[in-house]
Amino acid sequence: MKNKAILMLAAALTFNNACRNTVSEIEIHPIQDNVKPRLMPRALFAEAPDSLISELGLEEGIPASVCAFLVKTENKEILFDAANGAADSQLLPTLSSLQVKPEDIDHIFITHLHGDHIGGLTSGQKAAFPNAQLHINIVELDAWMSMPEEQTISLRKTIELYKDRLHTFIPDETLPCGIKAVEAYGHTPGHTAYQVGENLIAGDIMHGTALQVDYPQYCARFDMDKEKAVQTRKALMETAEREGLKVYGMHFPQPYWL
Repeated sequence: MKNKAILMLAAALTFNNACRNTVSEIEIHPIQDNVKPRLMPRALFAEAPDSLISELGLEEGIPASVCAFLVKTENKEILFDAANGAADSQLLPTLSSLQVKPEDIDHIFITHLHGDHIGGLTSGQKAAFPNAQLHINIVELDAWMSMPEEQTISLRKTIELYKDRLHTFIPDETLPCGIKAVEAYGHTPGHTAYQVGENLIAGDIMHGTALQVDYPQYCARFDMDKEKAVQTRKALMETAEREGLKVYGMHFPQPYWL
């Protein structure tokens, strides 16, 4: 597993972030939202011992990214998450380079409701994707909507913009285009992965693959329920290995999958 992580990081030096993976009739296009190279600070993994961080050569930080994924299947254009929506966001420019307009997006599946995954859903005061159906795990949505309103103002505004096109679901449901929702709780209350053919889009299952691939017991401080996040990380990776699934992560460095 260590060699696997090393090879993945080495590939990042030469891999084009507009890469395209075609499996059967499914095309998966990673969309890296961050312009500059991204390192997760070592301090995010406070429980990982310094000796291990040093052994792995990660003292200056852990290679990462902020990603969304465009999936083309069944003549549909599907987004998984919408990145952070910052001024320098690469989401819309990358979609344009793929000859996809915002109005072409048919469905958006959200892994969880952190800002770096839903910020790109809006453009100014409008919905950035005017024709997209928005899909969110009901456990995740209810958890955030139960928080104090003053803490979730931006989220509530976003949901309001999509309210007529909002669809909730429970895990293990088969969603439009044959996509399967997979329970991946821990990072957030309703954090959800999605199986698309032989691919698993796993959201924030890991924030630092160079550490967590081989040492899944260490969490980033972003994980709200660390014990459950560890269980989920181990279970999803075991399932992926057993079933031969390619795992994509929103914070994996290039080439964005394991």
